[in-house]
This record gives sequence, C-alpha cells and structure tokens, in this order.
Amino acid sequence: MNRCYIGVKQRSFQNALIQLLETDYGILGSRRVLELLAEDIARLATHFHPDQQFVQPGWIVFTGTKVTGQKAHPGKSAGDYPLVTLAWPLLLPEDIETMLNRPPGQRGRQAYSELTKKRLQRLVEHGLDHPQGPVALTNADLGLMLGRTNTQISRLLKQLRQETGKPLLTKGYFFDQGSRPTHKAEIVTLYEQGMDEADIAFHTRHAQSSVGNYLRDYERVKLLLKNGFDLDQIGPMIEMRPSVVNAYVKLIQQYHPNLLSMAELSPAI
Repeated sequence: MNRCYIGVKQRSFQNALIQLLETDYGILGSRRVLELLAEDIARLATHFHPDQQFVQPGWIVFTGTKVTGQKAHPGKSAGDYPLVTLAWPLLLPEDIETMLNRPPGQRGRQAYSELTKKRLQRLVEHGLDHPQGPVALTNADLGLMLGRTNTQISRLLKQLRQETGKPLLTKGYFFDQGSRPTHKAEIVTLYEQGMDEADIAFHTRHAQSSVGNYLRDYERVKLLLKNGFDLDQIGPMIEMRPSVVNAYVKLIQQYHPNLLSMAELSPAI
C-alpha cells in the first residue's frame, strides 16, 4: 500500500463531522457510534445538497487542511484537523494555450516543465491566500492533481522556492510531518532579502519567537566563521549539533561565500 495517499482519503466530510462533534460539542463516546452518526448525516447532506454544478471549467473541488493551531503530534490522522473544501484552479485557459503553442523537442519539454511549476505554484498560493484559509495541500494532494509523484512534487517545490524566494507552504511543511523539512532556508532567504523578523513570521506563518531563534543561530554561526573559527569548533562552542551547524553553513555559503574562503566544508555538508 502506498501510504502517502492515506491522508487524502481521511479528509472526508465524515471525519470533519466527527472532529466537530468531539472538539466543539464534547461528544467523546464510542468512536464507532460517532462514525455511524457521521455516515447517516453525510447521506442526508448528499440527499439535500446534490453535487455542485457551477464550478468553473478546469477547476477541481478538493478538500485541504486549514493551517492553524499547533504543529502535528504523533497519532493524529489527516481527518483530525480542520478541513476546508474549495474549488482549485487546476487547469486554466492560458494553460491550454501554452500546450497548444508548445514548440517541439527540448524546448517543448522545457515549456511543459515550466507550465507544471506554474500550475503547482498557483494551486499552493490559491489555498494559502483563500478567504477561508490559509488552506494547505500535501505533496500527495498536489501529485494527484497534477499527475506527478511525491518525489517529483517535492523537487519542483524546492525549485520554486529557490526561484521565487517564497515559502510555498504545504501541509507537511507547516506541520513538520513526513520527512520533517527544515524551515531555516525559507526564513534565512527572506532575512537576507531585507525582510524584518515580524514580517518573516507573518509571511511564513511561523511564531515570531521561532523565527528569532533561527536568525540568532544563523548570525552566531556567521559571526564565528567571520572570526576565523574552524567548523569543527563552532558546534561545541555554541552547543549546536554538527548537522545543524552544517545546515547554517550551507546557507552562509550561498549568501556570504567570502566567509568560507578560508574554511573547508565538513564532509557532512
């Protein structure tokens, strides 16, 4: 079983109703009783509210996760979070126009790749900027929409973040799920672009205290490099794990390569 798509299945009307009954109404009885109740209500909802007929052509109705509250804790399923069902701009007329005018050969493949990234960015930003949001999708959600694997979506998002300087938060990126991606790069990128701490916190939807901790650690590593300390000395001096030091050094290498001209990167980088 490809378990990365389980969360998509769990974001259902029934699970949203169960979560509502448990959290807002304090109904904490048998889970099975709540599931049966939710199933009956879902059948009534389907009967009295038939499928939507006025979604724009090329758009898709899909349920995402509202990115509010605390980070994820072990044991929580995708259906345990506040869910929001939106119409998403999957395929627009300009996308079709791009495909119609796509040149042959390598240029055509490059145009298709750029179109895929454009659509990916549009879907992510649509949820994050929506009045009912911010609403986030998982890599698996985006892969299903665009016909790409998790690995491909992850690679494309990484490229987009580097190219645009935007965090482009997915559900996993916000809640620290999956492979637990670092937030250092997005925060440091905005910092190096001149954005202040409060604006970075707002833009990335992180607590300002967390942003401040990232930036202070980044500046401490940068200061020690500037003063000529070797990489293997920095971790013990500031009580920082070597892997974390290396992560900051990679960012310093990107924005201040002169500070590393006299230092050798460790093999772990």
